[in-house]
Amino acid sequence: MRIRLYNDITARLTRVRMVNGIPAYVRKKNATEATEKPEMQVIKSFDLWNENVVHLTQQRPFQTPAVFVEFLPIVWQPVGKGAKRADVTIRLHIVTATLATANSPYKEAALFPLYLIRAVEAALRKFDGAADERGLSYSTFAHTESATDHNHEQVSEHVETWHTMCHDCTAVVLDGHIDTPHNVTLDDGEVYTPPYGEQFA
Repeated sequence: MRIRLYNDITARLTRVRMVNGIPAYVRKKNATEATEKPEMQVIKSFDLWNENVVHLTQQRPFQTPAVFVEFLPIVWQPVGKGAKRADVTIRLHIVTATLATANSPYKEAALFPLYLIRAVEAALRKFDGAADERGLSYSTFAHTESATDHNHEQVSEHVETWHTMCHDCTAVVLDGHIDTPHNVTLDDGEVYTPPYGEQFA
């Protein structure tokens, strides 16, 4: 499930593009030749979170802006036949370089992280995942918390928290079909007559 969530989130966030000098979420159907240029993609790095901004000089460098995905502990609940579900909380660590200040001629550069966060929020609005061939699905993401970095040096790290309900039916799906204890048929035209009541079509 985490692999699917990570891949879906990062694929969605690659659609954050520079539009009139400001980061914005651009759906593929609304894309223009200008927004599809490689340099228009705003987020330059994606990865799993690993305290990436704590020891910047001791880690492999990464390009900014960057988004790191953190999965909080997941408690799975069994729902029968090996299927399971869980409330999943995901933190997105949005890391940007900080050279300008709000009281300088570079005010827009100082506010860039907030514009980027707004674009990320737009990208994940009404974002969900239907069941795939393995039986993995998740509900519409809910934005639950924003933590603004007010104590930064070379880079700022703003944390946006999202919540979703995940279903994992990989133990139930066999050859692309749901495994059930008995054969199941639907709408076969037969008339059902219980031994104690009326006919039902």
